[in-house]
Amino acid sequence: MLSSSFSPNRHPIKQCGILAGVLISLFLVLCLPAYFSVGSKAVEGLAYATILCLTPGIILFLISGFLIRGVAPVATMTISILTRLMIVGIGTIALLNSRPDFRFPEFLIWLLICYFVSLLVETLLIIR
Repeated sequence: MLSSSFSPNRHPIKQCGILAGVLISLFLVLCLPAYFSVGSKAVEGLAYATILCLTPGIILFLISGFLIRGVAPVATMTISILTRLMIVGIGTIALLNSRPDFRFPEFLIWLLICYFVSLLVETLLIIR
């Protein structure tokens, strides 16, 4: 056991696992629609979108769980939104600049879906 000061529902490793499980499940559910709608490029875009949305969530849970405990949920959610916007925004710009063939059907629609699902899961895990 890492620390006894965490409540069972708010342990950062457990929160990271829940977020990763939800996003991996979402990836598996959306793989077939992505492949049949656009092709293998859409599955690749979905993988990039999943990774881009998972990264800030894991960073947030680890930092808020191990470094800044006791902060109000509103402050944690604000940090979460800003971190997510920066990482996802910079990653999206970098990906679209390096891969000009990725546009709305190949990448952006999957990014929007993953973004809002991960934001919902993070918010629910922070509030409870």
